[in-house]
Amino acid sequence: MKRRGLTFRLAFAFAVVAVATALIAAFVITVTWRRQFEVYVQRGVQERADTVATVFASEYERAGSWEAITLFDLIHIGFSPDLRIQILDAEGDLVAYTADRQGRMTMEGTPPEGAQVTARADIVVAGEVVGEALVAQNAPGGLLTERDIWFQRVSLAGLGLAALIAVGLATLAGVAFARGIVRPIEAVTRAAEALRRGDHSARTGMTGGDPITELGATFDQMADAVETERRFEQQLTADVAHELRTPLQAIQATVEAMQDGVLPTDEERLGLIHDETVRLGRLAGSILELSRLETGAAHMTLAPIDVGVSTALAIESTRALMESTGHTLEESVQTGLVVLGDGDRLTQAVGNLLANAARYAPEGSTVRVRVLRDGDEAVIEVADSGPGVAEEDRGRVFQRFWRADPARSRASGGLGIGLAVVREIVERHGGSVGVHRSDLGGASFVLRLPLAGPS
Repeated sequence: MKRRGLTFRLAFAFAVVAVATALIAAFVITVTWRRQFEVYVQRGVQERADTVATVFASEYERAGSWEAITLFDLIHIGFSPDLRIQILDAEGDLVAYTADRQGRMTMEGTPPEGAQVTARADIVVAGEVVGEALVAQNAPGGLLTERDIWFQRVSLAGLGLAALIAVGLATLAGVAFARGIVRPIEAVTRAAEALRRGDHSARTGMTGGDPITELGATFDQMADAVETERRFEQQLTADVAHELRTPLQAIQATVEAMQDGVLPTDEERLGLIHDETVRLGRLAGSILELSRLETGAAHMTLAPIDVGVSTALAIESTRALMESTGHTLEESVQTGLVVLGDGDRLTQAVGNLLANAARYAPEGSTVRVRVLRDGDEAVIEVADSGPGVAEEDRGRVFQRFWRADPARSRASGGLGIGLAVVREIVERHGGSVGVHRSDLGGASFVLRLPLAGPS
């Protein structure tokens, strides 16, 4: 019913517009046509008057005067039966006139009542005006004859028929157009209703370049984004639950064992509980930070910064960690590479990569940090001589909570969030991050950031 109602309203609107257009066009055309037709007839009558004046100028020149023209001279002169003609001399006296329906001229009898004069023409002989020809239409319509009036009526009837056909075609076109609009709108409505009921796979499937199909395509993109966000939330919930379960189970088991007297309540056990609660706090903070980065809620102050300076700060902040694990740190930092970014966040991203290398690379390994320019980009590389990342895992390494070796990373304190934070920070700066095999034998993480200008 709704679809039919909308279709009817659109078709009715088209019909109303068509009728209004036809009426306006008919009025304008009728007025214009009448005026132009009358002008056309008037010109024709004037040409008749000029012809009559020419004929009587010849008669006058032949006879020498109006008095010399005889009835015998006029009996052969005939004009259109639609015309009433009067010939006046220079003083305005009547000389000759049409006497019958055949348009023949005469000089005798009483002239019929004259019709309204529609054209005049001077009768000129040797440059001198010797008389005047008066011409009127011999018809009840004045200027228009019966034949003219008939032609006018037929023409106006044709215009009216054309207007009716135009209105009908416009109405049919309106119905077709309305259906073309209603169908995709109905498809969007059905998809929206299905989404409301919980069918997250509902899509319009519309493609094309017109605004209606673009609306459907945009709706599908929105539905895809909603579905992605829903899966993201489900995955996040599952990941958080999985990450929280292990430390909570450890705390619960330790506390229950101490309550049952199986384990002593000593500094070692309390330290274990403390370490696990600290890890839970770090996990909650990291999850919150990653969530704010992913949703764009994390504040970033973008300004021209030197990538080399931010990298040097990250190196200094992790130097103690590198030394405690016996890693050899190689540095090759080029300064003067300016990007538009947040210095603290870039320092955090590089620091996460360095901490990740220190955590995964075996003790005594080499960790290399380089900052260089590659075309219009600043490149930051953190490479190590550790176990590296398998090729099949490189597409997942930046996913939150992903670990190549979950047991070993938990033991070393990894939360599985650091690389996801790195990716979000770099992408918020308009850059990219990737991982490949390093020439040192391990993994090589490469950050690419667009330069802000010549350096």
